[in-house]
Amino acid sequence: MPVAYASADKRAELVAAATQLLHEQGFHRTTLAHVASRADVPLGNVYYYFKTKDALAEAVISAHEEALRARFASWTRAHRVPLARLRCFVRAPLDSADRLIQFGCPHGSLCQELEKLGANTPLARAGTRLLTVYINWAEEQFRAHGVARREAHSLATDLVGAVQGAMLLANTMRSKDLLTHQLHRVERRLDAALSLPQPRSRS
Repeated sequence: MPVAYASADKRAELVAAATQLLHEQGFHRTTLAHVASRADVPLGNVYYYFKTKDALAEAVISAHEEALRARFASWTRAHRVPLARLRCFVRAPLDSADRLIQFGCPHGSLCQELEKLGANTPLARAGTRLLTVYINWAEEQFRAHGVARREAHSLATDLVGAVQGAMLLANTMRSKDLLTHQLHRVERRLDAALSLPQPRSRS
C-alpha cells in the first residue's frame, strides 16, 4: 500500500519529481507517467493534481521562482554590499557544476525549450517570467550600488546573459574547467564595471 500523504505534501512531491525530470530529459520527452514513476505514486494521483503536463510544468516554473526568490533573499541577509550579492549570483552555478555539465541550466534550458512552443503560449510566457526574476533582482542590486535605472537594467540583462552563456558553453563542451573559467571572467568584468564612478541614480 502506498504511504498516505497530506494533499500539499503529495503535490509538492510530484512537482519535485517533475522538476528533476524536466531538467534531465526536457519537457517534450517527459510524460506524466514518468513523473508518477519518479515520485513513486500511481498515475491516477498525478491526474488528480495536474490534469495536463502543461499544468505540471507551470507548477515547476512557479517552484523555480519561489526557490530563486528565497535564494536571493538569503544573499541579501548574508551580505550588506550589493556587489557581494552579485558575486554570489555569478558563483552559484559552481555549487551544482556536475549536474550543469550533464544537463545544462535547469532554468535556461527549460525556458529555451518552452519558447519553441510559440512565443504567445502560456508556458513560453511562464519561462519569460522566470528569467525576468533573475533580471529584476540583478537590476535591484545594481541600483542599490548607485547605478542609474536604465544602465542598471542593461547591466543586469548583460550579467544574466553572461552567466547563462557560461552554463550553455560548459554543458555543450562537457567541461567544468570551462564553466569555472568563464564565470571567473564574468566576475572580473562585474568588478570592473562597478569599480567605475557611478552617476547618481534617478528614480
